[in-house]
Amino acid sequence: MNEVGEKLKEARKAKGYTLDDLQQMTKIQKRYLIAVEEGNLEVLPGNFYARVFIKQYADTVGLDGEQLLRDHSDIPKAKNDEYSEKVITTQTRSKPKSSSIMDTIQDSLPTILIILLVLSIAVVFYWAVVKGSNDSDTPVIQDKTSEKQDVEVGSNESTDSESETDEDTDQKDQPAEEPKEEENDEKEELNITQTSSNGGTTNYTVSGTIPVEQQITLTAEGGESWVSVSVDGTTVDQSLLTDGNSLSSKFDQDSSTVTVVIGNAAVTSVQLNDQAVSYAEESANAVRQELIFEFE
Repeated sequence: MNEVGEKLKEARKAKGYTLDDLQQMTKIQKRYLIAVEEGNLEVLPGNFYARVFIKQYADTVGLDGEQLLRDHSDIPKAKNDEYSEKVITTQTRSKPKSSSIMDTIQDSLPTILIILLVLSIAVVFYWAVVKGSNDSDTPVIQDKTSEKQDVEVGSNESTDSESETDEDTDQKDQPAEEPKEEENDEKEELNITQTSSNGGTTNYTVSGTIPVEQQITLTAEGGESWVSVSVDGTTVDQSLLTDGNSLSSKFDQDSSTVTVVIGNAAVTSVQLNDQAVSYAEESANAVRQELIFEFE
């Protein structure tokens, strides 16, 4: 194992990189990089992380990480048990809240039924009173025929004026609705635009309507991938994704920069605020990807 560490160390020095430079490039903590160089793999979180860190270290300093792992069979192989707990935690994160809501509804059901019953009785009583009131007014209207005729004459005049008023009102109402539709049409959708790429690092500009609570989701499909998410220079999430699993990181509207590091881009898809993000064409053959999102 020391032989692998020496190869990596020599390749790093040949590139002119310090451990601090490598930490910034790979997003792997410096103490883990030192452990890889010295062959102290027991310091790392687990066997899978050891293989991922060695491969990422090798790719960054110009070596073939996959070939290095094949040539040294003494490097421990990964076990699925090491990350099963993280996957279970991610998949069941929202279940307690759902259970709490159902319990609240069940506890409140008797009260809701009583309120609905009282409202039903009130509605029936109201309609009974209104109907009785209409029936009692009918003889008075029949007895006052002359007054009814006068009212009809006056109502004809008022009807004409009311119809004119209604037409004016309709004409005034129509323009008032159109600006609202135009305002809705003028709202910009979320736009994610690639601004530059050198193969391993791609920069994006995010503009348009940005939600108050934002979310970036990374999903592994067809393999395993180590990923990390940083918001305004601070790492908020990092995880090893197995086939079919996702990592979702939330951040607020005031965030200006989000950096995503992906250890195996070929099997990792990216979504920002439910919108798919495409890799740059220049990065088609790059295993490790760093995506930098700048919010306007």
